[in-house]
Amino acid sequence: MAQPVHFKALVTKVERHSPDVATYLLECAGRRPRFKPGQFVHLALDEYDPSSHWPDSRVFSIASGCACPNLLRLTISRQGKYTSRVLDEVREGRVLSLKGPYGEFVVRPRDAGERIVLVAGGTGITPFCAFMEDAAAAALGVANPVHLYYGARSPDLLIYRELAEECARKLPGFRVTYYLEEGDGPPDARRGRIDIAQVAADQRASGVGSCAYYLSGPKVMITAFSRRLTQELGASPGQVLVDAWD
Repeated sequence: MAQPVHFKALVTKVERHSPDVATYLLECAGRRPRFKPGQFVHLALDEYDPSSHWPDSRVFSIASGCACPNLLRLTISRQGKYTSRVLDEVREGRVLSLKGPYGEFVVRPRDAGERIVLVAGGTGITPFCAFMEDAAAAALGVANPVHLYYGARSPDLLIYRELAEECARKLPGFRVTYYLEEGDGPPDARRGRIDIAQVAADQRASGVGSCAYYLSGPKVMITAFSRRLTQELGASPGQVLVDAWD
């Protein structure tokens, strides 16, 4: 695992998906630290003085693949005072201080027959984006079957739908199922919030021997899903991997 480092990056593009969600494209000053898909960085809004302590910061998953040596993408939703500062203050041309990479939430099959089940609520999709982007770029398929369940409040907040559908087109063994709470999106999207019991039922119906569930999204959702999978739906604790955020 790469050693975390401090680095700076220039904000080259800001894409607003809603008043409360935005994607930031960053160009690193120098070569970007190497990372594994699923890892995250600390982002500080205040200037970092190397002779002092690291300033107040928050963690954000890297939502871009590993191929580009100096680019980084972050998608951030308004979840409190700090993320509100990011959304309200950060504009193109600003230089940000970051450190990373960190984290162990890496899609890593344990055996050849295991199905990988990715469950993403809203911007919880971001830890899976580097995995999907790198897999689509290679266009060689995925070693294990992968089923992504991607839920959002409205179609415009399925921010990485295009990437998910590129994977479904290019990669044998990759499937995606959408959940939408409102609005008209993909014609086969399921209505409402992600139903973890239905997710587990889908896997049983597929006839696979074992699954690894990777859960990412709001903490309350992930806590409930993890509990139901292990206490009601037959998954062992070792089959459920969590990347909860507040």
